[in-house]
Amino acid sequence: MNKSTNVCYADADYCGKIQKAANAILNADCLLIGVGSGMSASCGLNYSDPTLAQKWYPEYFEQGKKSIIEIMSCFWATTINKKNAAAFWGFWAKHIYHIRYEPDALKSYIDLFKIVNGKDYFICTTNVDCQLQKCGFNENKIFAPQGNYGFFQCEKPCTQDVYDNEELIKKMIGNMVSPFEIQNTDIPLCPKCGKYLMPNLRCDHRFVEQPHIKNQTLYVDYVNKAIDKNMVLLELGVGYNTPVIIRYPFEAITLKYKSVTLIRVNISDVEVSEHIANKTICIQEDNGKVLSYILSLL
Repeated sequence: MNKSTNVCYADADYCGKIQKAANAILNADCLLIGVGSGMSASCGLNYSDPTLAQKWYPEYFEQGKKSIIEIMSCFWATTINKKNAAAFWGFWAKHIYHIRYEPDALKSYIDLFKIVNGKDYFICTTNVDCQLQKCGFNENKIFAPQGNYGFFQCEKPCTQDVYDNEELIKKMIGNMVSPFEIQNTDIPLCPKCGKYLMPNLRCDHRFVEQPHIKNQTLYVDYVNKAIDKNMVLLELGVGYNTPVIIRYPFEAITLKYKSVTLIRVNISDVEVSEHIANKTICIQEDNGKVLSYILSLL
């Protein structure tokens, strides 16, 4: 599909859905956007991709760990101690760098920003890579309850404070003593109690959520005020990993509110209940391709 001819090089049903989605967005009074991991995966940050695991973590790949998900599982919800701290940060320092600091704003997110720019919107995301912020979306219009790769927190935690980690991450990587471990002197400690710091991610009861929950009230208010508006829910790359955050609430809003259109875009898992099928546009395709097509029509 291109802007000059509006030609879609796919089947008619698919092209019709793209056109219908573009029209819904164009005519919407407000946009509620849900962004899941499939959005970043479509840009190349795919935790299931063996090629990416081999590129970024050849040392773990050679051990038989063929995806980032598999590698990450070895260090997820880990209690840090003197024996494992250097190896724990040997993985996490590189991972946070690759996901949070190495990439510039990715094309799909840039296209989304162009689609949304100038419109009334709010975003709920389960992603922790800050791609939305890199593209220019307003921090006060993003509810991101799962954490942020750019922050550390106390593992205890002794407070609800979080700490910017860019300088520490780059120092760890620059001083690594092996492909698996950082220097013991670079292991980050809490500036208040001296315990270990850890990534600020929702992995267990230790998660410091206060900095991320602050926009929850804004999110709820936005939805409540849209009850009589022509609202579009644009759901991008959301599957069943944490469906209670975006997928199920978006379905409930679609069922409850009269003038709502749910646009569900994902490479898989695009099905909806028959109760909301007439209010839903389901597009089973790569998120990046769909956003590019929609942008060309606006």
